[in-house]
Amino acid sequence: MGRYSKPMLPLLLFAASLAGCAWMPGGAREAEPGAGEPEAAARERSEGPATYSINTADDKLRWGTPITDVITAKTGVALEYELTIGEQFQRWDLWLAGNDYPDIIVLDPKYTARYKEAGAIIPLNDLIDAYGPHIKQKYGEYYNLLKDENGDIYSLYSVKNAQEAPADSSGNFIVQYDALREAGYPELRTFDQLYELIRAYADKHPTVDGNETIGFGAYMNGWTMKHAFNNPVIFGKGYPDHGNYTIDSDGDVRYNPVSDDTKAYYKFLNKLYVEGLFDREAFSMDETTLKAKIAQGRVLAAYAPSWMVGEAEKALRAAGKPERAYAHLPLYFDAETVDRSNAITPTSAGSFQWTISSKAKEPERIVKMIDFLFSDEGQILTQWGIEGEDYTVEDGKRTIDPELLRRRQTDVDIDYERGFKSVATGDYMWFGVGHGALLADGDYATPLTKDYVRASYDETTKAVLDAYGKRVWADFLPPVEKVPAFLWQLTPPEETKIEEQRMDDTWRKHVPNIVMAPTEAEFEAAWAAFVAEEEEAGVRKANAAYTRLWRRFMTTYSESLGGD
Repeated sequence: MGRYSKPMLPLLLFAASLAGCAWMPGGAREAEPGAGEPEAAARERSEGPATYSINTADDKLRWGTPITDVITAKTGVALEYELTIGEQFQRWDLWLAGNDYPDIIVLDPKYTARYKEAGAIIPLNDLIDAYGPHIKQKYGEYYNLLKDENGDIYSLYSVKNAQEAPADSSGNFIVQYDALREAGYPELRTFDQLYELIRAYADKHPTVDGNETIGFGAYMNGWTMKHAFNNPVIFGKGYPDHGNYTIDSDGDVRYNPVSDDTKAYYKFLNKLYVEGLFDREAFSMDETTLKAKIAQGRVLAAYAPSWMVGEAEKALRAAGKPERAYAHLPLYFDAETVDRSNAITPTSAGSFQWTISSKAKEPERIVKMIDFLFSDEGQILTQWGIEGEDYTVEDGKRTIDPELLRRRQTDVDIDYERGFKSVATGDYMWFGVGHGALLADGDYATPLTKDYVRASYDETTKAVLDAYGKRVWADFLPPVEKVPAFLWQLTPPEETKIEEQRMDDTWRKHVPNIVMAPTEAEFEAAWAAFVAEEEEAGVRKANAAYTRLWRRFMTTYSESLGGD
């Protein structure tokens, strides 16, 4: 579908003024007004309640919470969550093939491009020009980063107007408190040091609450297997997270799973596996199963970012087992590693981008709702909550209610019940403007300061941090660096789509053989077979395509800064 042209906009508005009558649950479908109905009355009916469907993989999301009720009261719009079950990429493919998808489709860059080419989503430029003043104001100099190569905007997501990393940032490796306590809270910087710690604890405690102790957890089923078998390598080398690729100082891009660094990490996993410290069900389970095992308190360590294990940790505390929760630490191949992984980007472009379907009725109403979420009023509502219930204001400063803080330590559903949870847009629920960013009233856009984060910890967590001389987990990280983008935020090269699928399939096929190899010789043979097959799958072509993509982006990045 082509871009909405400006001459068409009055026609769209005129059509919207004729769409009127009763609200029909389950979709923004309104009957036409009766013949001869006054134009003003038709416009008023068009602004009545409307419900738009949106996809999510989170089965706990629901409308009708205190916060979402205010959103509907302010915008006239409600969302109906359409749950995607199973592999999300397969669902996106089926939707596109069947020409049947929600009104708002939350996609990643690759599928945003595919839906755009199929005419399944609409360009948003003119709608934002007409109905999105807060979107444009919050994006400011980064507004052009929303635009496709042809100048069109097809998706919306959060922007980051802060100049610092969020106070709740943390390392992505988790290590159980009780294992650290027994070892005397040692300095823990390398994989070798982690091995010694979990080896000693597992030998002394072969079971936890009657369940077999798992030294190191991982998972392979589902697309998130990349988190378990690629990202630990990236962060272990202290690199910025460019997904399955690394980028050197010359802008050359390399597929990371075939690197020597990945081989070294798989050798570490192989050592754990051979010694019975690696979860033997890892290759047949998904992320949900690992989280369930973590919630049982028997996993000593894993690569598991805080967003993944937060609810499991709350469950442990609710069960009276705070000592089974986790330190969130960076770990490296080498103690002397220079860590540059604590990077932030100007926007949250990536896996969670809101697009508007070509089938959505009155798409301007969706843009109006999103624009409200970008407004200061919408930011305070979605990030702080409701005044007098979730926060108070004293001397012009907002303070989170202590009871909400307390419940967030153990109650896995409180943020769902209040309406803070939504279909994420990157690092934030709803549409954020950055932890540490200021609003027009001079106060923070979100409550996420170090004082807030420290206050949200339970006493066991504070004691562990005190043992290391830290206040929050972010204190373990290096200073933040701002980078123009992460590679995975960019629309991937179309010419390597087939090769990348082969590469992904090859990777998934070989990892179990490598990690479970019973001898050194068999490990080397399994690794060599993997690399050879990846070369045949098209690694060199993918590297060249992504190098061109990255260099092209970097060339145009500085030119893109500014307004429209």
